Amino acid sequence: MAYADQVFSQILNEHLMNLHTAMPCRVTKYYPDEHKADIKPLFSRIKGGETQGYPEIKKAPCLKHIEPLEVGDEVFVVFAERALDYTGNRRHDLTDAVIVGQFL
Repeated sequence: MAYADQVFSQILNEHLMNLHTAMPCRVTKYYPDEHKADIKPLFSRIKGGETQGYPEIKKAPCLKHIEPLEVGDEVFVVFAERALDYTGNRRHDLTDAVIVGQFL
């Protein structure tokens, strides 16, 4: 039984490490006319038992109260519970990122 517990615990931990809820990111490009930004997550993830960086997220929308961003700014990002384009069954997906705050 201890071995089964260990296997299930490992599977659960790897799944939770890849569940996207919120994380800090760095701005790599800003689109002021669209109020969107390309961002690079600062966390790493476990994929196939290996630690890897996340891919860059393209054109994440910013909330209205966010000041104009500059390349290199650190921002706080949340990931929508469901697909923001109202299609598919995505849940907490990187493509559904929203910039909600900026670190000073």
